[in-house]
Amino acid sequence: MKKTFEIIRDLREDRDLKQKDVAAYLKMSRTTYNHYELGHTALNEDIIIKLSDFYQVTPNVILGYKNTDEIKDVKILKLLKLIEKENIDIDSLILLIQSTKKLFKKTNRN
Repeated sequence: MKKTFEIIRDLREDRDLKQKDVAAYLKMSRTTYNHYELGHTALNEDIIIKLSDFYQVTPNVILGYKNTDEIKDVKILKLLKLIEKENIDIDSLILLIQSTKKLFKKTNRN
């Protein structure tokens, strides 16, 4: 299981944020926030709640207790970012997924 300092770093990096962005939200210096991400300073209840609000996840995610719905949500967000970044045509992507599903069904029948 990941440690809380790894989780908050991953949450920040997954959203392409800088430490200074999160520190500003928490109303602290980047150096102070950096100590949380390095594991030098333990997260207290107040910081956990603020981070969960910031990242729109439950406190359990920050503490390392994920349920499958939350994992799927993060994966969907990553996929949406990739689609946006690479300027992928959504309609073409949907057609590709549908044709892949049909092919997969045919392959599994044989």
